[in-house]
Formats: sequence, C-alpha cells, structure tokens
Amino acid sequence: MRRPSARWPRCAATPARAALALAVLLAAACDSPPPPTPTATPTPPTPTATATATTPPTPAPTADATPEATASPAPTAEATPAPAAAPDARSGLDLIEPAPDAFWHRTFGDGEALDWAHGVYVFDVETGLTEGYALAGVERVAEFHQYEHGYGVHRGGWITSSDEDDEDREWRLLLDRETGRSWRWPSQSSLVLEATSEEHLLFEERSGREPTGRFIIANSLMEEVARFSVGSSKRRSATFSPDGSAIALEAADKVYLVPVATGRPAILFDPPPRHPEHGTRLLGASFSPRRLPPYGSSWVPYEGGRGIVATASYENTEAGSSYKTDITDNSVKERRYFSWDGEELPAPACPGTLSPDGRYAAVLDGEPYYQKYGAYVLLDDPWPSVVVTDAVTCAPIFRVRSAYTYELRWRAQWLPSGDGVVVGVRDGYAIARVAPESALASLPSRWGAPDPAPTAGGRYFGYGARVYDAAEDRWHGPPGTGGPFWWGDSHRERWFHSTIYWGEGGYSWLLLPPKIEFPPFGDEIAFRVARTGSCLRLREDPGEESRVLGCLPDGERLLLVPHAGHAEPDYWPPHPSVALAGWPKWVRVRTADGAEGWVSHDYLAHD
Repeated sequence: MRRPSARWPRCAATPARAALALAVLLAAACDSPPPPTPTATPTPPTPTATATATTPPTPAPTADATPEATASPAPTAEATPAPAAAPDARSGLDLIEPAPDAFWHRTFGDGEALDWAHGVYVFDVETGLTEGYALAGVERVAEFHQYEHGYGVHRGGWITSSDEDDEDREWRLLLDRETGRSWRWPSQSSLVLEATSEEHLLFEERSGREPTGRFIIANSLMEEVARFSVGSSKRRSATFSPDGSAIALEAADKVYLVPVATGRPAILFDPPPRHPEHGTRLLGASFSPRRLPPYGSSWVPYEGGRGIVATASYENTEAGSSYKTDITDNSVKERRYFSWDGEELPAPACPGTLSPDGRYAAVLDGEPYYQKYGAYVLLDDPWPSVVVTDAVTCAPIFRVRSAYTYELRWRAQWLPSGDGVVVGVRDGYAIARVAPESALASLPSRWGAPDPAPTAGGRYFGYGARVYDAAEDRWHGPPGTGGPFWWGDSHRERWFHSTIYWGEGGYSWLLLPPKIEFPPFGDEIAFRVARTGSCLRLREDPGEESRVLGCLPDGERLLLVPHAGHAEPDYWPPHPSVALAGWPKWVRVRTADGAEGWVSHDYLAHD
C-alpha cells in the first residue's frame, strides 16, 4: 500500500476561478428517497504557501520515451481511422500537462467536522485523522452523477475529476495522492483513462469518441512504458492484477492478459461466435474482476487466491424471453477460470462465495419475499438461509436460518481470516463463524451495513464512514456522510465521498431470530411460540379482528401449513401460507392436536 510521501500544505493557494455550475439530475423511482441537498459550500483553509512553492516538482511528459514493447503478437481488429488530432496537434500522453493547483488538500483532526460541501476523504484508523481532497475553487458538484461531474477514486490512491477553466474548456483531472502531483488533459481529446495500479496507468487512444483498441501503459510520472493494440469495441473494461504486474482487458468479445513489463497482449479467452451445443449467438464476453470500489468488490477470490473469471453470454433464441422470464431461461453462460499467470484453473466445485483461503463457501438458499419492480414472490419456504459448505466436497457444515447475503449495495463478505462470513439477520447483522466452532456473533447495527476490513483478521468493520473495532468494542472515525464508502488496501484506510445520493430500496426479507442448524436438514418447517410472556392467539383468518380459536403457550411446537400451489392470487394475502400485507405478518400453522389457524409472525422462532 502506498502512503503519502510528501504532505501538502493545509490548502494550496489558487487564483479566483469561475464556479462550476452543474445541474443535478433527479431521476428518482416512484418511491425513491430524495437525494440529500448540500447546505454548505467548501471553505478552503487559509493557505500557508503558494502552490508553486509547496507542490513537488513535476517532470514534463516524455514525448519520445522508448516503450519497452510496441506491437502486439495477438490478432488485431480491422484497421480503424487514425485518432482525430487535437486543436494543438498533440496526441497520446503529450496531451497530459501538469496542473499543480487543481486540487485542495486538507487534514481534518480526530472528531473535526468535515465541512466541505463536496470532496473525497480517507480516514486513517490508527491516527484518527481524515485526509480530504476537493476541486480547487469549485463550490459544488452534482451529487447524483458523481462519476460524470464529480470524483472517481481508483486503485493505488489515484483520484479523478473534471473542471472548466476560464476559457470554458473542460478538463479531465488526475491526482496522485502519494506525491500530491496532479495533471490535466482535455475532456474531448483522444485519450481515456481505463485502469490504474499503484505504479501504472492504462490509457486508450480514441478516434473522436470511438474506441480504437490502441492502449498506452504509463508510469506514475506520466512517462510511456509500453503500447499495444487489440480489437476495438465500444464495450470494454480493464483492471490491473493485485500486484500490478499484469492487466486483464476485455475488448471485441475477447479477454486479454497483458504483462505490464512487456506490453504484449495474449488472448486469455476467445469464445466461439456460436455456442457449440446450443447453436446460439454470442452476445458478448466479460470478466471479473471488472468493477472497482466503491461500486463492487475489486477482486473475485478463487481457489485461495485472486483470479480471473471469464464469461461468454449466448442468446438462447429457442427459449424466448419476456419481462418475467429469468435470464437463465433465455441465455446460456460459459465460464472459464484463470490465474494471473494465464494458467487455466478448474471451475469451483461448489456454488457460493469462497472464503479467502478457499476452504469454505457460503451460498444463499432462498429469496426476498418482496422485490421492488418484482412485487411479492411465492416461495415454498419464504425464510431464507445461508448455508456454509466445505469448498472441496460441497458437504454442508451448517446453515443459518433467517439470514441473507445481499441488500441494496451491500453484499455478504468473508472475514480476511476465512473463519467466518458476515450475514444479514432480523435485528441487523452477525458473523456466522466456522472456526474455532460454528456459532453466531452479533455485530452492531448502526450507520449502515458492516464491511469487514481486508486485513487485521476481522477486527475492523466499516459502517459508512465510521469504523467499528470489534476487539475493543468501540467506534472510530467521523460521523457518516452520504457515501458511497469502501476500504483501501488495508484496515487503516476507510474511503468515502461527501454527501451523495446513491441507491434506493429494493428488497424485503421474511425473517425470524436467526438459528444455526446442522445436517442432516429436514424438509419440515416448524416453529416454537416465543417471547409472548403468556400465550399466542390462534386465529381463524389473518388479522387482529379475526375470531380467536385458542391461545398457545410459549414453547409450543407448530408446523407450517404449506400452500397448495403457485398460482398467484388476485387478492391479499398473496401467499396461501404467509399473509404479508400490513403489520404484523401472519403465518398459517397446525398445532400438535391438529388445529389449524393463523398466528402472528412476530412471536415465532425456528424450531
């Protein structure tokens, strides 16, 4: 992990600049929450020195640097037009120029309010300090489209943004957090930043706005390291390997592996244009890891390491498609697995998310009872479970009843030690531990969902901008802001944006207090009456106005009465065994003596 080697002044001095006025597009869904509205503008601290005196000297880009490699031995696409020349006739890395006064930098003390109206921050868990980075002289940026008009944070601590100068020319801005150096190049030029690592950057040259498949690898001084060419396509993605020595690149329905040292691409995955068995048309190829934080995990753990998962998607024209048809019914997906050395690996033996050490897998058994845009669903067993299995034999080790693995942008993650996975439960979140013995350990439910740090063995959990220390049972960091939030390369750095609207409601789960169960698992769905303090009323129909048939004491065992079929009713409740409308929810049960009726879901526990 790179740490800043040169500290900036509290804020760099800049001339007065025209404020960047950006409209906020609010394309909210029917019941989406409104985006938060900034109430303050950034007030830059009093500078202590000029940018010229404090910013480290920036070498000019080397226009005639000799690349370590030039041409690619891999097949290339058909010839494409030469990139359109910029107004000043520059191209490639020559377009990039130093911009020493582009960003403000400020250090906020432990507990100090983060009073900038926009910016990106990193909280240091060990020092308690928060580093802030913001566009110099800009009062606010659009919250809703923060990657279009605001900030992007990339691997290695690179920060990007956009701005306009006094001549109303739009620039792409790039900041190296380690050194404090910053650069800019015209937004409408033929150069696009595709991926970063700690020491290198990957740019693509364009012809106007069209991709060309011609790429440049640059070092952190903006000096060219290598060039290479692959097939061009509008749909492409790229990322560096965890150690920064290679690039995985998707372009023209192929996945390439490019060593940084040589710049010579090799085809890693080249799916046939038609599926060999189904005879269906190729829709496209993709790979993981492909999305960087904060919108997804950077890496896909595979067989105890971090590898590449290549996927080919084929259109199954025989199956047809409709709005309500699951995607697996009208498409065929082929997946291949590779190491970062280019070696093909066997497919995982078991479904689910692998632990970092490759010993275990966690898989969700069940679905939400309600999904936005999908309405209520009919399930034989609407209480979800998370099943933890042996990743080699797929044999179940245990399952957690009434637990789930996703919610909005949150996804269940394993602890870095691999001995437990974080799951969602009725009253918040918990760690489903595999070792030293199977057990549930509760986690706090404050400031969002827990996100285990990538190091420190499961001691630290991110909750929004705050960090929970499980070893000392205490909180660190500034109060939560709008997000999104994510970890850096270790438990020390918690990154986040200033207040930004991001996301809306989507799922509801039917949950009871969680319970660990061990195999063999039975098919019977049974409950115990719990937490009444007296007895639970058995009613003839769902609803508090329905006739009472009896009162069941705490501890009495009940069986779920299964529904007869899956035909979706045109009345409430939508489920013959569970009434989901209103509150409380109702469950149809049978007592030990054969009496059937409805009871409140709030006073049941898994048996």
